[in-house]
Amino acid sequence: MPTRCTGLVAILAGFVGGAAVAQDACAPLKLPLNLANTTIVSTTSVAADAAASTRAYCEVQASISPVPGSKIGAVYRLPTSWNGKVLGLGGGGFAGDVRAASAAEGLARGYATIQNDLGHASANLLDPSFAFDAAGMHNVEGIMDFGHRATHLATVIGKEVATRFYGRAPERAYFEGCSTGGRQGLAEVQRYPEDYDGVISSAPVFTPLTYSNAILRVQMFHARPESNLQPEHVPLIHNAVLAACDAKDGVADGILTDPRTCTWDPVGLQCSASSGDAAACLSPAQVETVRRVYSGVRMSDGRFAAMPLMRGGEADWVARMIGTTNQPRGMNAVLGAPFMAYIAAGDRDYDFMTFDPDRDFRVLDGGIAAAEVHQQNPDIAPFVQSGGKLLLWHGFNDPGPSALSTIAYYDAVLGAVPDARDAVRLFLAPGVLHCGGGPGPDRFDALAALESWVERGVAPTLMIATKRGSPLSRPVCAYPALPRYKGVGDTSSAASFECAVP
Repeated sequence: MPTRCTGLVAILAGFVGGAAVAQDACAPLKLPLNLANTTIVSTTSVAADAAASTRAYCEVQASISPVPGSKIGAVYRLPTSWNGKVLGLGGGGFAGDVRAASAAEGLARGYATIQNDLGHASANLLDPSFAFDAAGMHNVEGIMDFGHRATHLATVIGKEVATRFYGRAPERAYFEGCSTGGRQGLAEVQRYPEDYDGVISSAPVFTPLTYSNAILRVQMFHARPESNLQPEHVPLIHNAVLAACDAKDGVADGILTDPRTCTWDPVGLQCSASSGDAAACLSPAQVETVRRVYSGVRMSDGRFAAMPLMRGGEADWVARMIGTTNQPRGMNAVLGAPFMAYIAAGDRDYDFMTFDPDRDFRVLDGGIAAAEVHQQNPDIAPFVQSGGKLLLWHGFNDPGPSALSTIAYYDAVLGAVPDARDAVRLFLAPGVLHCGGGPGPDRFDALAALESWVERGVAPTLMIATKRGSPLSRPVCAYPALPRYKGVGDTSSAASFECAVP
């Protein structure tokens, strides 16, 4: 069982590797500790668990307050058997992540882990209330913490905690996060290039398009009752997409390797005059909804305000857009769309159903949102020049932040920093939804690939992806390459595929 000692201030003295016994992993902690703007709230010794294959570690909870109005919760987990490195971990939605479960894999590899709550204690991914203070005013400091400051300061303090605990500075520092965590990783690369040697940024919500995607897709489905689909329509659409496009990549396996090449039109499912079952076909209004989702929405100047959804990723439509009993207008209405009201517009009563991209996109892409939260700067020269490596990956069928946006950012980085060709890699995962899920293999060891790149200079060209509970495996390839069937061999095995540029 964990043992806990609590105090306002503590000191972390040098740690002699292996000296702390499992029963008291925090034995090296000594009083007091003086860290800038930081209070040590508690320390907890967590014993090893042989059944779960976890090692003993010391958990340090800290509160960091760099300015009035900022209170950043950070958690550091320091294994007694250390690999000499630290691993920062990202959050999701509107929340940070300080859970022990999220640190388990890093701890199992011997990493000292760094986590933070993005400057507010709520762990609810759907809770944007931190953006206003108790007086009902826009919480500028809290938004700054959410955007980038919390992750940076938790990292700086975390490295110092590890240095004092182990008696030596970390040899390497890595960061890994998806969605909001992916944005945190890009903030570190763009704003604080000395924090990490390598960053894994997965499906990053780094652009205002993430939020206009959500708003406009809610409008597409829910602005008029007749425009929404029934849940029963989703398998009809998905099966029609597969019938039209699945075999184009040489393997009929339920995965579109490059969904950009699929041009299936939903008019083939439109109800005829004699159709009697509305769930078995699409009305003209529903056909138009599906077309708009696949084509996206452009502003009058030609820029996208909502990126096209990729064909083949329909599995998430009910939860994201059609709606459920708990979320009648879908997850987009409670996850992505509130960003406009709470952070960009600073008006909790803002009705995002009135959002007009030609008029309002500038609000999403301006003010405090642009200054503190969006991480769109392609000029990452300081990170590249310091030797940093950035590994981007995105599920090709992500129904939230678009893989197309991440491709555009990758291209912009190479245009702004030619040397980044040796420091940045992008991997697209066919058939994968947001941070995982979908028919495509979604489990691969990006951290091992990043370690090899940073520590041994071996730039990753592919990673082998698997799927839980399935024999399916595929290579995930460095963009612009994608997996291609060799024409012979087991189509469920990665060995039967090669990486090739389409």
